[in-house]
Amino acid sequence: MSHGRVTSALGLERGTPARGRSRPLISAAFALALLVSLLCAGCTSSTPEGTVRDFIRARLSGEEKKAAGLTVEGDLTDYLGGEGFLAGSGVSFEASTVEVSGDRARVTARFRWEEGEAEVSYICLRVGSRWKVSLRETEESWIPDLKRLREGESP
Repeated sequence: MSHGRVTSALGLERGTPARGRSRPLISAAFALALLVSLLCAGCTSSTPEGTVRDFIRARLSGEEKKAAGLTVEGDLTDYLGGEGFLAGSGVSFEASTVEVSGDRARVTARFRWEEGEAEVSYICLRVGSRWKVSLRETEESWIPDLKRLREGESP
């Protein structure tokens, strides 16, 4: 199809509406399609690994509000994790899912530094369509007797 026929069919020739549609309608439709594509480009799918990765990055960079927003609790008060103490230490990390069961996932983060490495588990829960770190369950996975201690029982 020649350029002239395409522009004619789309109504892009000067003064020629496209099959009863006006140029403003085509422009509005194009603008809407562009807006939707730009908005969706910023959308990310929430995964347990991505959530833990973002949580640790936020903690390492001192972005406590951002880190808190990635948790079920929404607050880091009384959280026992020490990620914030690793800021500026040259530690690197990677996160991978070990186990996903329904709306619960266990993600293992492997922290590496010059002298060694350590693996730390994080528990994530699906909240709506997003995964969030459950600080309480994460801590209880690190310290099995923590739940009983919190409830006032002795181990």
